[in-house]
Amino acid sequence: MYFLITMHSKPKFYDLACQQILPELDYIESLTKTFIHNNQVHTVELSSTSFISSENNWMVACPRKAIEQLRELNIHPFKTKAEAKEFAKLNQLDSFRYLKI
Repeated sequence: MYFLITMHSKPKFYDLACQQILPELDYIESLTKTFIHNNQVHTVELSSTSFISSENNWMVACPRKAIEQLRELNIHPFKTKAEAKEFAKLNQLDSFRYLKI
């Protein structure tokens, strides 16, 4: 899923009325991810002073909780990047980025 966000270092999110909203999200500077590759467990420590890591991980304490908070603010994700792009085009948003979750 995709959210439309501003270009700011601490992004604002676009709601369905195309208003920019800055939610109070709990951003973190490090994140531990564990995954399986070739039948082996790997753990990596990601860090970033931005809202997103260089590996495109959203740097929030609890993504599920953050998404719920966004929904309460009438900020809804798009299923595909194409849907988000079409919404931006229809609403003449000229400065935005995509946040893939």
